This record gives sequence, structure tokens and C-alpha cells, in this order.
Amino acid sequence: MKTQVGLRVAAVLLPALLLAACGEYSGRSNGVSGGGNSPRSMGELFSGQVQPRLDFCRSCHIDGGAGDVEDGQDFMLHPTDKSQDMALLRLSWERLGRNNPTSRILLMASGQETPHSGGAPWPVGSDAYKAMDVLLKCFEDESACAGLLSSIGGGAVVERPLLGSRRGGHYWFDYCEGKPDNTEVPPDPRELVTPGVNAGKAVYMNAWWQTCQEDNHPGTCGELRARSERGYPLVASDGEVGAGHFFGGNYPTAFYAFDAELYNQMWDRVWKLDARPQNFDELVAERWGMPLSPTPNPYPLPDEDPNDPLKPGGSGQLPMGVTQLRNEDGSWTGKLNVTCSICHGGGVGDKGDGPGLGAMYGTNSLSDITVMFSDLARLAPQQSALALISQNKVRGTGNITNFQLFGTLTITDVPGLPGYLSIQTQPSTGTEDPPVWWNVGSRSAKFFDGGQVMDAKRIELSFHFPNTPFHFDMAADKQWILDHQQDSDAWIMSLKSPAWPENKLGEIDTALAQQGAILFHSKDLWAAKLNNPVPKPPGGNGSCASCHGAYSPRFVHDPAYLDTPLLEGIAANIVPIEVIGTDRRRLDGNSQLVALAARSNWFAYNDGEKNENGVSLCADWNDTALRGDRKLGYLAPPLYGVWATAPYFHNGAVPNLWQVLQPADRPAIWRRLSKPAPAGLEGKVVMGFDSALATGYDSTDIGWKYETLSCGVGSMPFIDCQDDPDGATIQDALSLVWANGGLAWNLINAPILTDAQVEDRKVYNSFYYSQDKGGHEFTRVLTDQERRALIEYMKTL
Repeated sequence: MKTQVGLRVAAVLLPALLLAACGEYSGRSNGVSGGGNSPRSMGELFSGQVQPRLDFCRSCHIDGGAGDVEDGQDFMLHPTDKSQDMALLRLSWERLGRNNPTSRILLMASGQETPHSGGAPWPVGSDAYKAMDVLLKCFEDESACAGLLSSIGGGAVVERPLLGSRRGGHYWFDYCEGKPDNTEVPPDPRELVTPGVNAGKAVYMNAWWQTCQEDNHPGTCGELRARSERGYPLVASDGEVGAGHFFGGNYPTAFYAFDAELYNQMWDRVWKLDARPQNFDELVAERWGMPLSPTPNPYPLPDEDPNDPLKPGGSGQLPMGVTQLRNEDGSWTGKLNVTCSICHGGGVGDKGDGPGLGAMYGTNSLSDITVMFSDLARLAPQQSALALISQNKVRGTGNITNFQLFGTLTITDVPGLPGYLSIQTQPSTGTEDPPVWWNVGSRSAKFFDGGQVMDAKRIELSFHFPNTPFHFDMAADKQWILDHQQDSDAWIMSLKSPAWPENKLGEIDTALAQQGAILFHSKDLWAAKLNNPVPKPPGGNGSCASCHGAYSPRFVHDPAYLDTPLLEGIAANIVPIEVIGTDRRRLDGNSQLVALAARSNWFAYNDGEKNENGVSLCADWNDTALRGDRKLGYLAPPLYGVWATAPYFHNGAVPNLWQVLQPADRPAIWRRLSKPAPAGLEGKVVMGFDSALATGYDSTDIGWKYETLSCGVGSMPFIDCQDDPDGATIQDALSLVWANGGLAWNLINAPILTDAQVEDRKVYNSFYYSQDKGGHEFTRVLTDQERRALIEYMKTL
């Protein structure tokens, strides 16, 4: 027990505070001074300007804290009794050799002596440094203290909090909250992310913003809100007038639309049940992994008129990802079609668990779109195209940026056809876990490799691109995208991440989270004594924030971290593949040959402004003609709502946050837990993953509960799952095919005919092509205590 913090820890804390607190950088947490005259006494100086800043130290240098390590135990503060602070500080100063000529307390806190896991909260010349310097000189010679006090300003210091989050979305919506419609909207902070931004700062940026169309700025808060309101039906597509849908724009008809009567037959023709179950709607949602829509999304049951005023649209409820089409006058057509929510809709907990929880837009980890299309193909032949072209191999993932498949959107656009044909031998991008939409407003680039700038908005409505692939009037179909892209993007940018539901998952340990905030923003993972074997990335301070951005109000307002607080939460660092080390198949799939083909593609702005090489500035930024000498890698995502986004990495290979930070604990083959089937339907229906917080969520390691599986003989996910160093397994042979022909990943698949096959698709096998669990290895240097503190902090984002 180390409860006698008073004297023993006194001489220990500041060295420890500065030795082990929580990154090694000349950043600081600037306090807000109240101004005023110089302090009149040493006690007034301590209480007004030094003690408030010791709370930063107190976050880690307490019993059981991140600073409670061998080096740090030379300086430990009491967690609650601040009356001991002066005595502990003075004893620590004496133990550290007093002023010789400058105390080690100041040398470490200013970054002149390293390493110090808490960074450099008091850089040389800062008010914090000056105040501590005068106090320590007063310790040395109290008779000279009066003269020293007159050399510094007065007023009490009020430190900004370590914890706080704007929960994603876009700055514009925060700015306009509560303001009248005629309020002028300021510039987009993401436009600041240009060459030279944050040079020499703790947060490193290299994914530059590029403007792709002139009508981005909404002008006023009223127009911003109007854009978002118009965008909602285009993207959410839950039965609204003007809902967007699969290759149908927002029109009341589409080639791929099918009768609700066919949907009503699924229980018989696909599931082979004896009778339609009363919970048919819920069972469809479970089988496809698409929660029932959070708003009324009706379809007509057998013998129902969709335009019955007593049952508008019908009395059935569709899942996210399917909508009933409507005429311009609001009447219902009885026709259904799928929407972009098949990939970008999901669920975390239930609606009653807290604001924003339950079914939600812009996240996934639940759906199996290949199963959905396979079922629909047996009912409506026009839906068979994407049943033959498998979109994913594992439930909860997708192949959302398969460039060979994507090229079919404009296959009849003659200028782009040669380029499309040229990329058929390029690798498949493989398994991907769609990124969350609530972070769109905090990104300067899109896609896992930062392949397009965020303002390249045309692609966002590509799944609703009218009349694909026929395009009898290509110009009109393109114009539909141009007419609607600002509205859809505005609604996507308005989305916020859900807050950690303390009533369901337990209260956040504030003290531990504050330790995590310091570690997240300050701990240099490449500090000398850590001997990190992973190459150090260019730029930044080596902390989590260096790649993922700054979130803590204390650090957001620190000029050593960001050029301006407007850059809060913006992540714009494409980390070289040799540093991040995650599965490189997605990166390889966006090859230079693919980038060359993109130069002639309309979705890559072949009609846009060109650089000196004649390449569109909104084309593929993996193109050497655009990225220059920046190394290829993966774009670090913003971390708002990260607790709700498991599994992790771009391919969804890691079940929880603990394993992100501790690579040694990652399972090789695993399966997320599923919900139990309703009584009487056991073995007759397929149930989806358990998304209930009470039963399916791991609130300790932060992720969804799963079971580890061993390698064995069975269905496809288990075949040859041993990691053969000679490359002699079936999976090695398949990988060779997939790496030399992207469409093979989509086409070489057994048809899904049984429920057993559907169940097997719940297995995540990290030996599969594009599904490796490696990477992020630089976090091995963390201690378990530091990992727990970081996880607790990430709950607050």
C-alpha cells in the first residue's frame, strides 16, 4: 500500500510526473489566465499559478496511475488531498538536486530532458514554465522571492478540461446550433488541410484538401439545414418521397425494383417454412443483418392496398437497406428496391439504451449483403446480378471499393472504357469494414488509403446512380448526381456518434480517462527507452494523436498541437504501410494502373481542374502524379464514437480495442456471437449477430463478444486455415488468383443455397486473402495500465 503519499511520494512525483506521466513533445496545455497584478507571496504564486497546473501531473502520478511505475514513483501526488501539494513538490525538488542551475522538474516538464510520457506541458518561455521557475527559485532563496515575484504576471490559472468531445459530425452544424437561418456559415475547417498545415506540430497531416466543385459552401445556416433535410431521404431511404434506391436515383420506378408480393413469399420460397411466421419482418432483418428501420418504412402485406389511408404504405416494416418506392404525389407503388444502407446501415444496442443507439445510419458490422442478394435473386431475377457478383465473404464486411466492379458504373461511358479494361488483372481490394459516416466531417480524404479527397462527392451517390449500367442518357444520369450530391453530403456530415451509455455499460472512470487523454496526446511510442522495432513515422510527436488527431480541449487549444482549434478531431495522416503494417491487399488493389484508369473516369473528375501533369486534382491520390513522394499507406481515421465501431482495422480483423493495443491477444479465427432463434424456430432460421449491449457487448475490452475457433475440416472458412510457410494451401492458391484478377474475388464463389452456408459466413478467418490480423504493432511498447487508460479515454470520444 502506498497511501502515505505525503513525504515518500513527495520527492518522487515530479520526476515521475515528468518521467512517466503520460509523449515526448514540446506541447503544452495552456491555461486561461485571469490577468491582474503580480503575486504578492510565494503562497499566492503557488495557489494561483502552479497548483492548478499540477492537476495535469495528478492525472497520472497517483497510486495505480499511469505514472505509478519505477521511474515515476519518485514523484507521486495525492489523488484528492491538494493540501499536500506544496510539501510534496518541495521534497521532490530537493530529491532531484534542487536548482542546478535549473531543476530537473523544469527540464523534464519542458522537454529539455527526456523521456517523459506526459510530454512537455511547460515549454521554455511559457507562463507555466516561468511560474514554476520563480517558485523553485523562491524555494532556493526566500529572501529574493519578492523581487522574483514582480517579474511575472498575476491572476489565477484556469486549465481547460482534459475530457470533452464534439462527437463527430461537421463543424458547421455545431456552429449553426441555435442560430437563426440567416446566420452566415464560416469557411470549412477542412480546407485548412493544405501543404504546410501543422508543420512541426504534434499532430501530423499529409492528406491534403482539394476543392472539387464550386457550390460547396451553403452560405447560411438555413441553407445548410435545408440541404441536410433534402439529403435525408436520398441516403437514409426509408420510404420517404424521393428516397434514393439501387441504380434508380430517387425516381418512382427502376429496372431493379420488384413487387412487394415477391418479398412476402420469402418465408416459403427461400426459407422453406411451413407457414409465414408472425415475426417475419424481424426474421428478415436478422437473416440479412439489417435492423428494422428506425422510422416507419412500410410495405404491403398480402392482399393489402399500399394506398389504404388506414395503413399508408402497408402494415409491414422493412429493414434498413430496403425501401418502397413512391410517386411524386406521395402515393405508394407497391414496388421495393434496395438502398445504400445495405452496406452503411447497422445497429448498436437498442433505442432505449440512449440517444443515437439502436438502428443507426452510417455504420455496419452486421449485414451480409451477398446473402440478401442471393435470397432476392430467387424471388426477383432482376436482383440476381449482385448475387452472382459476391460483395463480401464475411458477415459484417463488404468489398466496397472493388475497382473492377466499380468500373461497371460507367462502362458505357466511352472515354473511360479503355482504362476499365486495362485493370482486370489488378488485385482485388478484398474484405473491408465500411467506415462510419459520423467521421466524414472530420476527414480531408476518403477511403482507407486516402485514394480520393473528401470533396470528391460524386462517388457518394454511386449506388443510386440512375439506369446503371444501361445509361441511355448518360448526361442526364450524371446530372442527377450533380443535382443531389451537396444535399446527400450535408446530411451525412450532420450525423453524430453515440455517447458511451453509462446506464447500460457502466460509468466512465474519469480519473483513468484523464490519464488516457494525456497518454493519447503526449506519449511518444518511439521514445528512446521503449526501443520500438517499428519504423518511426514521419512528423508528429509519436503519440496516438499524431495520426488520429487531437480531441481533448486541453490539447486542441495548445498551439504545439494544432495551428488552430478549428482542426479539432480532423485526422489527415496517411501512415506509410511499413509503419501501420495492416493487411496491404486493400492498398495493392488501388495500384498505379488503377490510378491511370481513374484519370479517364467521371467519378474521378476527369472533367475537373488538372495539375501540371495533366491529372485531375480530384482523381486517385495514389497516382504518383498527384501524391508525389508521399509513401503509400492507410489513412488514420478520426476516433469519434470509436467504442461503437468494432471490429477494428480497415478489414475488420480485430474484435476489440484491447487487441488493437495488444497485438499478442488477437484471435486468428473467430466468430461473433449470434442471437438465439425464437422458440419453435431453432435450426429453421438464421439469426444475426447479437447487437444488444447487455448480452453482446464486451464493456471491458470494448468490442462485440466472440468465440475463438480452432482450425479444422469443415465448410469453406475452415479449409486449409493453417499458415503454411511454403504457400501450399488452397487459400494460398486462391490468393494468387485474387491478387491477379480483382473480379475473381467476386465471381469465384459457391452459390448460397443452405442455412449452413449462411452460418459459415459468420466466421472470420485471418488466414484468408485480405483478412490478416497484423499491424498497429507499435503499441506493443505500452504497459497494460497505459492500455486501460487509453481505452477509458476512448470511451469519452
